[in-house]
Amino acid sequence: MLRTVAGWPRRHPRQADVALAAVLFLLSTRQIPAAGMPASRIAFLAVGALLAATVVARRRFPVAAFAVAAAIALAQIAFGVQPGPPAVPALEPNITDVALVVLLYNLAAYAPRRFSVAGLVLCLAGVAVAVIRWQPAHAPNGTAEVFVATVGLGGIALAAWVLGDSVAYRYRRARIAALEERTARLEVERDASARIAAAAGRERELTERRARVVDEAEARLRRIERDLHDGAQVRLAALAMTLGEIKENLERAVDPEQTIALAGAAHRSAKEALAELHDLARGIHPAVLDRGLAAALSVLAEASAVPVDLTVNLGTRPSPAIETIAYFCAAELLANVVKHSGASRAAISVHGEDGLLVMRVADDGSGQAKVKPGGGLAGLRDRAQTVDGRLAVDSPAGGPTVMTVELPVRA
Repeated sequence: MLRTVAGWPRRHPRQADVALAAVLFLLSTRQIPAAGMPASRIAFLAVGALLAATVVARRRFPVAAFAVAAAIALAQIAFGVQPGPPAVPALEPNITDVALVVLLYNLAAYAPRRFSVAGLVLCLAGVAVAVIRWQPAHAPNGTAEVFVATVGLGGIALAAWVLGDSVAYRYRRARIAALEERTARLEVERDASARIAAAAGRERELTERRARVVDEAEARLRRIERDLHDGAQVRLAALAMTLGEIKENLERAVDPEQTIALAGAAHRSAKEALAELHDLARGIHPAVLDRGLAAALSVLAEASAVPVDLTVNLGTRPSPAIETIAYFCAAELLANVVKHSGASRAAISVHGEDGLLVMRVADDGSGQAKVKPGGGLAGLRDRAQTVDGRLAVDSPAGGPTVMTVELPVRA
């Protein structure tokens, strides 16, 4: 029950302020003289109503409300607190002290500190002046009573300011915590936006690279089709015609030497067609890769015109697509060593590293290898990037040249 009652002002601040103002106004009416002039009674009511209004407006206008109450208090000190009858009866001390305490607390809680400190100084100075003006009118009171009055009123004002400032401190800490939380949230959102933007850029980049690779694959298919049409298909057609002539000669049993010559030509055409088909099939998928990447690279190293040192250390076998890419990268890089580097020796090392296949092809040639648009190295880089891999080139003038290809173990 007590908790519900105590929490009501926090849940209904406007109604609480109106209720407090009504109580203060009712207390102020107790000083209205019963036999006074109507104008004097109206003045009493006006002062009480004005003080009550400052309490109602204290949350929305804390500085203005305190300033009005302080002005009334100063007027009371000047015209109401003095020996003998007050100069202005309506400005006799009434509930102004209570209103000032409430408003000083509110000023410290909701206004900037420079205003609350100024209000505290004004209240303490007002207490001192009021006691000084009050003491001659109460001459029988000794120094102790004056001291107690000064300390009591000043202590009440100081306590109200301290309580209000502690509320302001909690509010400031809550605002700082909210700002820190908002800042952290904004940083998280900014990082998420940056990651999304990076992912979008990465997706666009991969899409463009895959589109280039698809175009290259289409060009290779057209080249295979052309090679089949212009090479092996023509040879097989000639072989069929030659075999037809052999058949006719055998059926007529004429000119054995011509038949033997035709058979020899047919034999040569068949071997040439097989060789062309073998070369064409090797360009599509080297059969040696069926035995693993190490065996395929060993065949490349043995067939190279430049001596090659080969080291392969893979814990798990990569997927077929990765092996194919690595094989063609090694073949292209070795071909570049033979054609352009002037090297006397080369080395290929392949090892696994954090889920990656890392292949390095090094030579002791003249260096200065660069990735040029449309060049062979650019094609290798694009092929590696289709599976999220990369090609790095380290080739200073004078050598040595080190080409590093990093590919995921699984495509």
